[in-house]
Amino acid sequence: MNDKTQASIGKLTRALGRLDEALRRASDSPDSIVIDATIQRFEFSFELCWKAVKNALGEVGLESNSPREAVKMAYQAHWIVNEGVWLNMLRDRNLTSHTYEEEVAQQIYARIPEYHQEMVRLVGVIRTH
Repeated sequence: MNDKTQASIGKLTRALGRLDEALRRASDSPDSIVIDATIQRFEFSFELCWKAVKNALGEVGLESNSPREAVKMAYQAHWIVNEGVWLNMLRDRNLTSHTYEEEVAQQIYARIPEYHQEMVRLVGVIRTH
């Protein structure tokens, strides 16, 4: 793994740790501020994730220029198993980044634990390549 990919994985790992912290706090006391913080941490974790994928793909000679393209290529490389979950994750990140509706936020918040697990799993896969 080159230095750029290692650095991006390091940033992503720290972000996922912060997301895990928010998820644990939210399970203890799911008030609106903690839920909003969890969603924000999901957003920046997803951003770091697709950029780490982009860097790792570059190491094997593949170029991705968008999150959707990175997800599709990671799926083709067998780095992710469930492309649908990742495409839903991308859609949810776009929804939370561009609009805020309480009901939508609650629905996305409910999916974040699964998304967190998928991102953690992907970090492990990238580290072994």
